[in-house]
Amino acid sequence: MARQKRYIKENVYEEAKKRIHHIYDTHDHVNVAFSGGKDSGVVLNMVWEVAQERGLSVVDCHHRDEEFNPSFILDNIKHYFDMPQFNMTWYCVPRSSTMFVLGKSIEIIKWDASGEREWVRPKPEWAETLNDTKQVFGQDDFDAMIANTYPTGKVGIINGVRAEESIVRYRSVVNKVHDNYIVKSFHPRASLCKPIYDWLVQDVFKYFYVTGHRYSAWYEQQLWSGDALRVASPLIAESMKSIEKWASMDPEFYNRLTAVFPEVRAHERYKGTISQQHIIDEYGKDMNGVLNWIKANVDEESSTYRTMMAKWKNLHRLTKSEPERYMPDGTCTWILKHFINGKILHGDIYPPTTARIRNAKRRQRPKINKSKKDK
Repeated sequence: MARQKRYIKENVYEEAKKRIHHIYDTHDHVNVAFSGGKDSGVVLNMVWEVAQERGLSVVDCHHRDEEFNPSFILDNIKHYFDMPQFNMTWYCVPRSSTMFVLGKSIEIIKWDASGEREWVRPKPEWAETLNDTKQVFGQDDFDAMIANTYPTGKVGIINGVRAEESIVRYRSVVNKVHDNYIVKSFHPRASLCKPIYDWLVQDVFKYFYVTGHRYSAWYEQQLWSGDALRVASPLIAESMKSIEKWASMDPEFYNRLTAVFPEVRAHERYKGTISQQHIIDEYGKDMNGVLNWIKANVDEESSTYRTMMAKWKNLHRLTKSEPERYMPDGTCTWILKHFINGKILHGDIYPPTTARIRNAKRRQRPKINKSKKDK
């Protein structure tokens, strides 16, 4: 039976509080991942509401500093960092990432410890640097690090993921019938918890309006510039589509960013000339090419990367067992296009219909009575 979205009598605020209570009930430790954005801001404040109801005086939380945050976001993070009820650890450690420039993804490391480039800004003096570690962290490494701050017990890492934001995030909360908002992490003692998964963006801003809690002024900047209301690195492919807006939203930050990454200005100027054909030519020859495209264009820390890798493994097997169906022209161009346009994330893809099958279907079509057709 297909699952369907439907409304219930309860409102999302009360349901989210019930879920947070349940997370506390089913985990020995709770830690909130706070990005400085609107969604994790709602979660942080709601967890504090629930903590008070449970007689707790503090909420454990952490911030993973991305280096490329504009000043508006940093000010909001520092506001909550200074509040006594939030026991927040502010991490500044190397993280793997990519920069999208003129149709290509270039591997970069945030807070690069190699000394090969300058940082966009200095690390805050209060940041946890793990003794200036040179280890490059991924998403799974972060989950493990948070879980290992607690010697024993189950750890619930609460984030502000909402299903409305993407099909990938929607699918991440419909895979289970019970406790669908609690999913396993790669660390055996950690779970990723999404108590506001069913909130709409209107619910998020209504919460801030009603409660009076602070959210980042960055959203006003994005609203007036016509940009999407989200906190994300300016260097990812989605942000680079409108990178020129960052120059007006936070000029000082934009100048620092482009001083470190001058390629951004070239992209801003010539991005309208990009064609996908060179991508097809470079990556569409075989499944190894498709794999290289995934690694070059998708953040390894994201759930999208894990989903695409699982799809790639399955399709790699199918291209070996049924190459005439999945590689009808001898290349993987058709498969690569499904990865590029994101259709691969919506479910399994099926091989293109061959000429033999199309002709057979055409012969099966019933003949139309010409006299009825004319009428």
